[in-house]
Amino acid sequence: MRLENEAPQTQFETEVENILVENGYDKKDIQFRDNDRYLRVGYWRYLSDKALDQLAPYIKEVVDMYDDDCGTLWFYRLNH
Repeated sequence: MRLENEAPQTQFETEVENILVENGYDKKDIQFRDNDRYLRVGYWRYLSDKALDQLAPYIKEVVDMYDDDCGTLWFYRLNH
C-alpha cells in the first residue's frame, strides 16, 4: 500500500503509472519514492518484459539488489 507522498506528483509519473495499470499492475502497488523519485512496484517486484518495453523511454536504469532474507529486489531510476 502506498503512502500519499508515493503517489504520482507530476505528469511524467502519472504517465508511468498509467502504463503500469494498463499492464495489470495495481495503483496501490506503484510507488514513487525518495527525493529522486525512483519507481518501486509491489515488494520490489521485477516488471514484466512488456511493461519494461513500454516504459523504456521513462526508465534510466533498472537496479537490482540482493537481500539475504528476500532475494533479489528491483527498483527503477526514472528519466525525470
